[in-house]
Amino acid sequence: MPQRGRVWAEIDIDALVHNYRLIRSTVGDAKVLAAVKAEAYGHGGREVARVLENLGTEYFGVASTEEAIDLRTNGQIRRPILILSPVPYREIPMIFDYDLIPNVTEEGFAKALAQEANRRGKNLAVHVEVDTGMGRTGVSPKEAPALISLIVNKPGLKLEGVFTHFPAAETDEEFTQKQLSIFDQLIERLRSEGFKVPVLHSANSAAIFKYPQARYDIVRPGLALYGIEPETMEGSLDLAPVMTLRTRIVNLRRLPKGASISYGRTYVLEHDTLVATLSVGYGDGYPRALSNKGKVLYAGKRYPIIGAVCMDLMMLDFSKASGAKIGDEVTLIGRDGEAVLSADEVAGWADTISYEITTRISPRVPRIYKTSKRIIGARTLLGSTTGL
Repeated sequence: MPQRGRVWAEIDIDALVHNYRLIRSTVGDAKVLAAVKAEAYGHGGREVARVLENLGTEYFGVASTEEAIDLRTNGQIRRPILILSPVPYREIPMIFDYDLIPNVTEEGFAKALAQEANRRGKNLAVHVEVDTGMGRTGVSPKEAPALISLIVNKPGLKLEGVFTHFPAAETDEEFTQKQLSIFDQLIERLRSEGFKVPVLHSANSAAIFKYPQARYDIVRPGLALYGIEPETMEGSLDLAPVMTLRTRIVNLRRLPKGASISYGRTYVLEHDTLVATLSVGYGDGYPRALSNKGKVLYAGKRYPIIGAVCMDLMMLDFSKASGAKIGDEVTLIGRDGEAVLSADEVAGWADTISYEITTRISPRVPRIYKTSKRIIGARTLLGSTTGL
């Protein structure tokens, strides 16, 4: 089993299970589509998906065919996998090869899918995304009936789902309610025109808890699965953070007043200072934006980052630290004793969102999987050793 090295992310399977069960108990009869795109928001797509499939998750959501194929082949995931983003036409054969579900947003793609389905003698389930206000992808509500009619009447295609996406479920109730109204009106129109309405879905993590009417037949939790509360909902949900990010002290030196720290000399010591160098940097996905303003935890106390975060290293003012030595662990995200640094707080210092903080953590950072405080597996650049 790989040992904890220069920097690592501990993934708490017990916390993941807790969050899943909380979501499941909240949504009633709705099925769960677990968003495991971007390596399960940095937590490890294959490993997280295996745990969730064993818990009964009905669907998985990814952003690309490659992510889906990785789940099918390396993760051995058997449940349906929906590719939430539009798929390049040249990747259509992969959809059939690996039994995937594409998101259809325009007629040309639907026709190309039908052509491939007929060539193979297969029927392909598809979902249609309707843009009710995201302004990103999806067919407009006005054009949706024509696209759905095309799919329903195309041999080789089976309309399985219709969905929409919320851009501001956390922060803009009026706009979200308007989206729901547009979506409901479309569904009623489809029913009135004789279409058999398939499964419906719209609810991301925030909507699951804020808008019961948005749960429909399937919910799509992402952030909540990983124990990060949606914006404006902090403290209101019983979610458990899944990831803890840690590193080590690799150098300790007392530098004199006037010495400058790191690239660009953006920090000059105002007094003699004990400087600790940590074995982590933006090459590991730790934001350079935290230069001179982020903090870390050591022995349950906070210490400031000084100077620019480098690709592989960064420095701290450790003048107030007691008993520090090379090799000691430092917490970048997570709990150290009674002290906690959340992904949300780190994101705030970096002027970004928690999604970016966890998803940007580099593949060179080992993921160490734990349950009951016992290591059960790991994924590193050298491969996987896992009992998941």
